[in-house]
Amino acid sequence: MGVDLSVRFRILAISFITALGLLAVGGVFWWSQSRVEQAFSASEESASLARATFELAALGDQMRFLEKSYLAEPSEVTFAAFQNELATANSQMAAIQRLAPAQGLSAETADIIDTLSGLEGAFAELNAVQKQVGFDGNSGLRADLSTLAGKAKMRINDELKFGGASDFEKLARTVLEVQLTEREFTLLGGNAEARAAFDGAFAQFEKLLSRAYIPGEVKAEIDATMSSYKAAFDSYAAMLGLRSDKIALVEDLFSLVPPHLSALREAAHAGDAAAVADLAGIREFSTAVIVSVILALLVVLSSLGILIGRSISTPLAQLQRSMERLAAGETAIDLPSDAGKDEISTMVRTVRVFRDNALERHRLARTQDEENARRDERVRRLEQIIADFEAEMAAALGSLDAAARDLSQASATVEAAADEVSSQAGEAGGSVRVAAENVTSAAGATEELAASIREIAERAERSMQVAKRAVEGANSTFTTMQALSGAADRIGAVMNLIRDIASQTNLLALNATIEAGRAGEAGRGFAVVASEVKQLAEQTSKATEDIAAQIEAIQTASAGAVSAIEEVRDIIYDMDALASSVAAAVEQQDGAVQAIALNVNDASGRSDEGAERMTAVVAASEHARQSGVEVERLSRALAEQAGILRGEVRSFLDGVRAA
Repeated sequence: MGVDLSVRFRILAISFITALGLLAVGGVFWWSQSRVEQAFSASEESASLARATFELAALGDQMRFLEKSYLAEPSEVTFAAFQNELATANSQMAAIQRLAPAQGLSAETADIIDTLSGLEGAFAELNAVQKQVGFDGNSGLRADLSTLAGKAKMRINDELKFGGASDFEKLARTVLEVQLTEREFTLLGGNAEARAAFDGAFAQFEKLLSRAYIPGEVKAEIDATMSSYKAAFDSYAAMLGLRSDKIALVEDLFSLVPPHLSALREAAHAGDAAAVADLAGIREFSTAVIVSVILALLVVLSSLGILIGRSISTPLAQLQRSMERLAAGETAIDLPSDAGKDEISTMVRTVRVFRDNALERHRLARTQDEENARRDERVRRLEQIIADFEAEMAAALGSLDAAARDLSQASATVEAAADEVSSQAGEAGGSVRVAAENVTSAAGATEELAASIREIAERAERSMQVAKRAVEGANSTFTTMQALSGAADRIGAVMNLIRDIASQTNLLALNATIEAGRAGEAGRGFAVVASEVKQLAEQTSKATEDIAAQIEAIQTASAGAVSAIEEVRDIIYDMDALASSVAAAVEQQDGAVQAIALNVNDASGRSDEGAERMTAVVAASEHARQSGVEVERLSRALAEQAGILRGEVRSFLDGVRAA
């Protein structure tokens, strides 16, 4: 490195190299941060895929729940809810497909989309089949079956009203058996055993209808109605089978969803793990690069610092020695070369100027005589200044004497005023103490009043709690009586059912008696049994009427008890509200009394503080009187010191003149 380079350039070179190193470190840091952000972005996308997969699984569970609810109780509302959840699941899958981690899982996502599409079609077909079957007994084939069977029974019952033959009664029972086997077929899901039972019951009906002694037109009408019923049942059975197939298809499609979701979850976890590993690798690499750059920068800067330091420190040391000799008074000194253009050469030229100035000082010694002449002139001017000072001091000391006299008079006035303040403050202190005693007595009375109000508040609170317990008891009793009334209503319903059964039994006994009469001697025993059955039915009917009367009495008593309990509960509610109002009023009164007690206590404290302040005023007035005495003494001392100062100034000026 050449010596003509300036010190500033050398230092800037070090700074420039340092800046380059820092830029290199910053570049590596920026690169590592960008890679870290990419890794974090990949991790976030994997987390988004995991969250979306979890939400899709939740939607699948909800759809499965709706499917089970639909199978248990089919309805258009449940079907619409399933379709809405399915649309949401399709939207969720579209969002999953847009995520970067899902780009490599096109097969899994396509399988899920196909499965959801299949579910949509299968469930729609299931709903269409269910709509034909009927969502309840008032729609579809179920309504047709109920209508046709009801039509046949109504026609048979119409004939029975006009005294038809016993064959109509048998036909009515057979139609009822056919309906029972139809209901059993529905409950068992349409299995083969239930179908065989229905076919057997219907064959029995057809056999009985063909042998029945009833008018031809009636028989033809009943036969046509039941034939339509049989055709409707065949369609109903076929639809139930098709419904079972659709349900199996839906179940199979639902079973395909969890494996595909598991594949998506595993892909999300794998992507997250890869992002974490990539992040760790980037951090390790960037740390190694930054440490390497910093170490290289330290080595380069240390080497440059040593070289540049030596190029600066060597000429500076020589210049320092020359300046020390120049300071000691030597002018024959050797200076470094000043031929360069750097700052050190400039300093050498400056020291050379200092050396030339030292030589100039020797020349200036010869001008000392001229300085002595100027000193005589300064002495003359000093004497004039002393005279002026003496006159000004005399005027100032006169003013000081007048101020001392005024201060003495003011101190006497302060003493008189302090005595008067002390007297008045003593009287005021006595009055304040009497007021403080009165306020203290009022504070005690207020605290006793507050204690009494708190006792009232506690009693009101206990009354309110007792009222609340009474309300709870009344509510419990009210609930019990309502349950008793409901139970009585249900018993009444059961008794109506028993009454209907007894009527049917009586009718069957009558039919049995008729059949026994037709059978002659062979049916006499059967007639006896039928007569006994009829008597039992009549006894059952009478017992049922008695029980119904008792149940009605229980219901009436229960209703009266419920009304009475409601009135008691309303009264207790009013008591509870009144107790709450009393408690609130007492609480407000307690707060007001406590505020009064607080203010009275504060006033008592203020009165005590006022008494103490008046005592302090008395002490302060006494101190002011003593201060006035002290001021008077100091004013006299000030006058004495002014006289002494006047003598000292006179002596000083005499000494200066003598010098």
